[in-house]
Amino acid sequence: MKLETTKGSISVLGALNMDLIMNLERPAKPGETVVGDKYYTAPGGKGGNQAVAAARVSNTESVNFYGFTGNDNYGSELINYLDNEGILTNEIKIDSKLHSGIAIIFTTHDGENHVNAVYGANEKKDLSLVEAFKNNIDQSKILITQNELDDEITRACMELANEKGIPVILDPAPYRQNLNMDYYKMADIITPNETEAEYMTGIKISNLNDAKDAASILIAKGIKGCIITLGENGALYKSDDNQEIFYEPHKVDKVRASVAAGDAFTGILGASIASGISLDKSIKYAIVGSAISVTRYGAQESMPEFEEIIKVL
Repeated sequence: MKLETTKGSISVLGALNMDLIMNLERPAKPGETVVGDKYYTAPGGKGGNQAVAAARVSNTESVNFYGFTGNDNYGSELINYLDNEGILTNEIKIDSKLHSGIAIIFTTHDGENHVNAVYGANEKKDLSLVEAFKNNIDQSKILITQNELDDEITRACMELANEKGIPVILDPAPYRQNLNMDYYKMADIITPNETEAEYMTGIKISNLNDAKDAASILIAKGIKGCIITLGENGALYKSDDNQEIFYEPHKVDKVRASVAAGDAFTGILGASIASGISLDKSIKYAIVGSAISVTRYGAQESMPEFEEIIKVL
C-alpha cells in the first residue's frame, strides 16, 4: 500500500552526495586520533534523501528528481540507486569536469552526526535545470527543495512554482547567511531544525517556548508556514493565519543514526501533501517516518515504507 499520486507529481530539487560514514565514540580533537568501529558508504545528499523518502510512501515513478552529478563512479551509483527506487532521473545533469558531491559523516554512539560536505557538481551554476523543471511543471503537484544547490537555481524554480500555484516545501539547510527573507517567503512551508531556526531568528532553542518564539519571529517576517523540527522532542507548526500546533514525538527504543531524520520528515511531508492528505495528518506521518529512520544506518537506505508508518499510527 502506498499513497496515491500521479506520475512525476512530486518534484524534488537538490543535491546528491555519496556519504562516507564512520561510526565512533566521538570525533577526534585537533592532533588526536580516534578509532571508529564501523565504516560504510551510502547514497545521500538532502535532495536524494528527500526524494527516496517521498518515493517510498508514493506510487512508483511519482518522484521527478532535478540535480547534478559528476561523470564518475559515485555519480553512477547515486543515479542507479534512485532508479531502483522508481524515481525519474532523466533531468539529472552529468558534468564530466566536476566530481560528484561527497559528505564525510561521523556518527557517534548516541546517534548524533557531524557532517562535512564537499558539494562538487552540486555547486554547478547551470540554469538548464530550471528549464527542465519548467518543461515538466504541469505534472507537478509540489516542489520539495533545500539550500544545497546554487541559490539562483533554487530561487528560479520556486518562482515558477509560485506562478503556477504549486506548493513549495523548503528545507533551509544548509543555512546560508546570504539568503534574504524574500527567498524564504517563496515557500509555503519551511522545515528548519533547531539549529537552522536559531540561525534564522537569533533564538537558541532549548525548549518548546523558545521554539514558539522563533516560529513567531519567522511568521512576523513574512513566512507563510513553518515547522520547526525538534528531534526527539517532536515538532512545532505555526502559520500566518495564527495556527500554532505542537506535535508529540514518536519514541523509539534505539537511535542508530540521525543523519537523515530531517530529510525523512520533509520528504514524507511533501509526498503526503501532494497526495491530498491534510497538513495535520501529513505532519504526523512525517514525525513517525523520521523516527523510524533514526533506528537504521545510512541515509537514503534508512527511509521507511508507507506500511511501516501506518502500522505505528
